[in-house]
Amino acid sequence: RRLATMTVAGIEAGGTTFVVAIGNAPNVVERVEFDTEDPDVTLKKVTDWLKTRQFSAIGVASFGPVDLDPKSGKYGWITTTPKPRWGYTDMLTPLRDFNVPIGFDTDVNAAALGELRHGQHGNVSSVCYVTVGTGIGVGVVVDGRPLHGLLHPEGGHIIPPRMEGDLFVGVCPFHGSCVEGMAASGALAARAKCSAAELAALGDEHEVWDAAAWYLGNLCVAITTLLSPHKIVISGGVLKRTCLFEKIRGLVLKLLNGYLQVPQLTPDGIGSYIIPSIHGNSAGIVGALELAHRALND
Repeated sequence: RRLATMTVAGIEAGGTTFVVAIGNAPNVVERVEFDTEDPDVTLKKVTDWLKTRQFSAIGVASFGPVDLDPKSGKYGWITTTPKPRWGYTDMLTPLRDFNVPIGFDTDVNAAALGELRHGQHGNVSSVCYVTVGTGIGVGVVVDGRPLHGLLHPEGGHIIPPRMEGDLFVGVCPFHGSCVEGMAASGALAARAKCSAAELAALGDEHEVWDAAAWYLGNLCVAITTLLSPHKIVISGGVLKRTCLFEKIRGLVLKLLNGYLQVPQLTPDGIGSYIIPSIHGNSAGIVGALELAHRALND
């Protein structure tokens, strides 16, 4: 039974910003943002803010990769992240002094969980959540539970087919031309020879958006054929460029070529299958609050 009236805390640990909130998912009562600095500095700001609030559980939705195995000695740690100074950071020990249940997962798995429960998607049991910003992450919830296994999904590092004529080498330090290396904001900025902040000034007709749609569309095809979720929710800073949705949907239909005969994968239905989040860029913190509720109930 969900303890629906319990106020909980959520922490969305992002590579650029930490969001900390108090609320009852999906409702945020109070929130604050901190720049992501060194781990000790950032986590102290988080705990200092929480010390002046009351809550019954904490949910931590973190950038990764992270260790999600409760039997591991590094459970709750960020592990091999390329973000400077954050490799092998213990995220949970600074929070244990609050003596409340703590839920922990990736930022995108948490967002997928929040979408399943609070996204107004109807009677569905599986959701994939894709965030496209500084990085590209894929969260997966199947039968109401986040997908774990060897580690957790890292769908942004799928190696997609190269767009015809695309000579861009990619920017991922691990894989070069994975989806993240070809279509995250840093990759798009490098393509356009501008800063990531300047992408917003480019017109919808700029060729960089066709490249983004190609690689994100191929990611959605891979998600659809491998996981067959009821919904693919795409969010993040890059998707503020709303023309991408139609480009991605059109490419998915073209690449699938009628192979999967379901209403959602038709010209009339694709708009209800690949969709934005009703929570906008708050999907991550809503997911963190939902992790806290689950920890409280467990």
